[in-house]
Amino acid sequence: MEKIVSRDNVQIKHLIKLIKSKKERLQCSEFVTEGIKLSLEAAQNNVHIICTYFTEQAYEKYGDKLNELLALSQKSVQISEDLNRKISDAQTPQGVYCLCTMLDKERRTVKIDTDGHYMVLCGLQDPGNVGTILRTCEAMGIDGVILTSDCPDIYSPKVLRSTMGGVFRMSVEITDDIAKTIQSAQEKSVIVYAAALDKTAVSLKNADLKSGSMVLVGNEGNGLSDEVISMCDKTLYIDMKGNAESLNAAVAASIIAWEMS
Repeated sequence: MEKIVSRDNVQIKHLIKLIKSKKERLQCSEFVTEGIKLSLEAAQNNVHIICTYFTEQAYEKYGDKLNELLALSQKSVQISEDLNRKISDAQTPQGVYCLCTMLDKERRTVKIDTDGHYMVLCGLQDPGNVGTILRTCEAMGIDGVILTSDCPDIYSPKVLRSTMGGVFRMSVEITDDIAKTIQSAQEKSVIVYAAALDKTAVSLKNADLKSGSMVLVGNEGNGLSDEVISMCDKTLYIDMKGNAESLNAAVAASIIAWEMS
C-alpha cells in the first residue's frame, strides 16, 4: 500500500485545492469528503471513490467501517498525522478523506412531476443554510431541490457536512435558467410560489401545498428579485407572532418543507 508523508506530495496538494476551491472542483469534476460517516454515505450511494486517504490512527479507530470504505474505493493511500492536520480545517480531524468523482448530469437532474413537491433556492450565500435546507428537504420527503448557480457549491466541505450525506441521496439540480425551471413546473400544472411578502401574498397556512407545488426561497439579505417573483403563480409568507422582521432562510425553507409534506 502506498504511504505519503511529504507535505509537497502532488496528491496532497490536489486534495487541499479541491477542498478550498470551487473552481478547482468544477475544472476537475472532483470533490473531497472528510470523515468516515460522510465518506461511507457517498460510497454507499454510488459515488465513485477514486482514492481513500487515511491515517494509521483512523484505521485503528474505525476498523470495519474503514475496511468497508476501502473495499468500495478504487485505490487507498495511508497518510501521516502531520498531513492529516494539513489537509483538514477541523480542530479534531478524523483522518479519513475520499477523492470522489462528481455525480453525472443524469443524477443531478430534478424530474418535475404533476404531483411533486420542489424547493428552489435562489442566490443564497451561506453554505450552512444550503446544507441545512437540503438535509431538511430530504427528511420531509421533498421530491427535489433546485439551486441557482450563484448559490454555494453543493460539493463544498461546509455544505457536505451540513447535509449529513443527504446531497448523495436526493435529487439536487443546479440551474443557470430560473425562468426555464419555473416554466417547466408550470407546464406540469405545478403551482409555483415565491416566498415573498407583497399585497397579493397568501399565508403559508392557507396555501395549498399538498398538490403539486414548487416554492422559491431567495437570498438571505435581499430575498427574491421582482423579476423572479413576477414569473411565479403566487406569493406566500409565514405568519409570525413576535417582532422579528424575518426568519433565517434555512428556518423559513424548513417550515415551508414541513407544510409541503
